[in-house]
Formats: sequence, structure tokens, C-alpha cells
Amino acid sequence: MKIVMSHTMGYCKGVSRALDMAQNAIEDARRAGLPVYSLGKLIHNKQVCNRFAQEGMTEISGPEGHVKGLVVIRAHGVGDALRSDFLDAGYHIVDATCPVVKRNLLHIGRYACTHTILVVGHNKHPESTAMLEVLLDGKPITTKLITTLDDVGEPEDGVAYAVFVQTTFDQSLWAQIKDVLISWRRKGVEVVFANEVCPSSVNRRTALIELARQCDGVVVIGGKDSANTRALYSMVIEMGRKAWHIEDESEIVDEMRQCAILGITAGASTPHSLVENIVAALQQEK
Repeated sequence: MKIVMSHTMGYCKGVSRALDMAQNAIEDARRAGLPVYSLGKLIHNKQVCNRFAQEGMTEISGPEGHVKGLVVIRAHGVGDALRSDFLDAGYHIVDATCPVVKRNLLHIGRYACTHTILVVGHNKHPESTAMLEVLLDGKPITTKLITTLDDVGEPEDGVAYAVFVQTTFDQSLWAQIKDVLISWRRKGVEVVFANEVCPSSVNRRTALIELARQCDGVVVIGGKDSANTRALYSMVIEMGRKAWHIEDESEIVDEMRQCAILGITAGASTPHSLVENIVAALQQEK
């Protein structure tokens, strides 16, 4: 069995930045004698989240019921109301929102003055939730979530739309949804596409296409609740190749070793050390 690694995989810049900020927050909280929290899962990788938990970081969903301390906003961002709740309760916020996501949230607020906001993303994904919960002058704005082609529907008369896509959304599905929204323009509807899928996600998926073409099967490493990792797995299946989505070496199966050429890729929240462990385990004689 020959193992081929994707030339683009693992942590994106936004995730690396968030992890560095979280580590610094833990150290700052320790010096100040304060508790440190993450708002939800810091990233969609259980090994990394477990490591931070061992260092004293507690995962919480809101400010109530906890001793005030430092709370790290993950790379996905957070809705305006929840952010205000933490500030009003006296927490110190460490904002690790990805700069690309933060820019999108800022632009949603600007467009909301004149447009209805369409968010193309996964239901209940933290980034999509943050985009749906932007406030304008402290009040909710008009938004609609589009997850599938069936969700697009028809435009309302006299309404202008600004479209924002989750940065890790499936690129092929986004292209299909975008085509339908472009068709609205032929009906005289104003549709502004305010952002695109993150270039890091595009590059990772482009590299995967190149990898899968030369392999009999591909192992996709990353959290089962990671949207971008699931998208990578689905891409391989759609190309007609064997694929396995695993979180660690305990999920390795013999069928992987039966591939003449086995590809390896990883999601944006997958640490390089985990990839190394899985490759080493695959290379061991059974």
C-alpha cells in the first residue's frame, strides 16, 4: 500500500489563530485566578477540545450559572445578543472569531439597512447561527436560512437581497444555489452576493480532487460534527472512490490497507499530530 498525502489539509489560519488565542486565554486566566470558558466547542475536534478541558477550559453555552471569567468566542463567531449577554454579565471576552467571518458579520449589519439577508449555510451550524443573529441598532434583522435548493423559493416583490454563504459550505451546492439566485436577477430582482466560500476551503477541496483521482480510496480525518470534513468525505464518494471519515486510529479498518494507493486528507479543525498518528497506524503490519 502506498500512502499519498493531500498537499492542502488540516488547520486553516482562522482555526490556528483561535487555538493560539485560547491557549493564551488559559494562561491569562490562570495568572488572574479566574475561570476560563469556551462558548460551545472551541473547534470541531474532540481531541483538541479534550486537551483544552484538561488545561482548565470549560465549555458553556451561556453566561448564566457560572463564575464570571474569561470566555473565548470560537472561530465561527457568535450572535450579537449572546455576545451582549456575556458582556452585561461581567465576563471578559476573548474574541477568536475568524477575521473572514468577522468581516461577513460586519457587512451583514451594513446591508441589513437596505436588504433582506439570505444566509446559505447548514442549519444550527455556529457560523450560520451567528450570521442569522446579527442585530441592527439592537433589533433583529430580516434574514432567511437557505440550506438546500428547495429552500430558495421565490423572491418577494420589491425586496432587495444580500446573500452571505457559510465559509465552509459545500462548494458544489453553493454553486447550484447561486445559479438559482442569479436567475432572480432576470426577473428584475436586486441580488448582491456579498461573500464566497473561504479560499482555504476551496483550496483544500481542489487538492482533494487531485488526490482522489490518483487513489483507490481516501481516508478523511476530522470530527464527525465538522461540516467541512463531512464535505470532503462527500466529495470523494461523489467521485466514485472509496472513502472513510474517521476521527482517530481506532477507526482504521483492514479495507483501507487493501488499497494499492491510499489518500489522506483532513478537515480544517484536524491537528497534524492526529494525522501523523493515523498514518503511522496504517503503516503498521497487521
